[in-house]
Amino acid sequence: MGLIRYPARSDFLYLAAILLAVVLLVSASPPGRTAFLTFAFLPEVLPNAPLRPLRWVTPEPVRIPIEYPNEGGYGKADLYLPGPSAEQEAKHGAILLFLGVNPAGRDDPRVVGLGNALARSGIVTMIPWSDSMTERRIDVGEIDNLVRAYQYMLEHDRVDPDRAGMAGFCVGASLAMVAAQDERIRDDVRFLNFFGGYFNGLDLIASVAASSRFYPGIGAALDPSEAQAETQAWLPDELTRAVVAAQLIEGIADRHEREVLTGRYLGSTLLGEGDVDAFSREALAVHSLLDRPKLAEVPALIDDLAIETLASIRRISPSTNIGDLKAKVLIMHDRQDSLVPSEESRRLADSLPPDQVLRYTEFAFFQHVDPTRPVGPLTFLREGAKLYWHLYAMFREVS
Repeated sequence: MGLIRYPARSDFLYLAAILLAVVLLVSASPPGRTAFLTFAFLPEVLPNAPLRPLRWVTPEPVRIPIEYPNEGGYGKADLYLPGPSAEQEAKHGAILLFLGVNPAGRDDPRVVGLGNALARSGIVTMIPWSDSMTERRIDVGEIDNLVRAYQYMLEHDRVDPDRAGMAGFCVGASLAMVAAQDERIRDDVRFLNFFGGYFNGLDLIASVAASSRFYPGIGAALDPSEAQAETQAWLPDELTRAVVAAQLIEGIADRHEREVLTGRYLGSTLLGEGDVDAFSREALAVHSLLDRPKLAEVPALIDDLAIETLASIRRISPSTNIGDLKAKVLIMHDRQDSLVPSEESRRLADSLPPDQVLRYTEFAFFQHVDPTRPVGPLTFLREGAKLYWHLYAMFREVS
């Protein structure tokens, strides 16, 4: 038998050049152009992709650190603009992209790469930065910051406000959706890409507390019999446990109780029986929720939380005013997500009219929001195709 000849890198480049020429011919029409941009963008979000065709046909984008006015003075963001071209003066579609809790820094190659790739695709991209999110705290004030950031972006002289929307990852997706419900901008948000977020904060707390995923949700009604209709064991990531713990502890009025519980659940301090005996009702509820109760015990414990804590959780939950959302929605979730169970996205989709959900996609090759989960070649191709069609639906809104 003769030796099998595998394609050389030059062969791949030659075939890619032919494919690119064909795609360029197809892209003469608006739908074809959207298809080409999606095809060229896809390798930019897949790690270790050998070819980056988007970089062959687009100029280098421009990244500008900016400040935008907010209630506290000025917020910080990075603005990614399409590079110089014959259409430089033309208006572009735009996306406000909000990252999640404990996000990568603004100079992280993944963040810069995503911002550049969107800008190369002809999309003005604004990425606000949040100190509280970096510190793993979910601050209700971020919602107003996002509203003001979006208003700032719409006024940019290179943005077409009729082709603008929002996108977010994890907690960032949830807060972006709450901001998109705000009456100041809800008529101006054309679409929202929701990736790996939570829909109802109370459901998320229940999942984390009881290490369970369930469908449908217990939500505000907190009916455990309904939740247990479809319940599975779920091991939440330690980051999610820490964020939920910080959120619950922060709502306790007594400073000493906050310090004791912080040491126990966010540090390494042991909790004495005397501490528990002296706890207020709300502190005892938080302690019990963080001490891994059974799911059936969770509703009563949540009822015992401070009124202010419950109000804060509802304010940062997209479910609270979901009827105010006017944007078209694209939903993405890692099916095996250990930070936020995918049932949260299913509940979001259930709550919206079918014609408002442009695309709902669950993936097998993401690890939370990174496409790095090891899968076989056929699964990778199938998941890549799903990602292509999801991105195509988004690019169609912004192109």
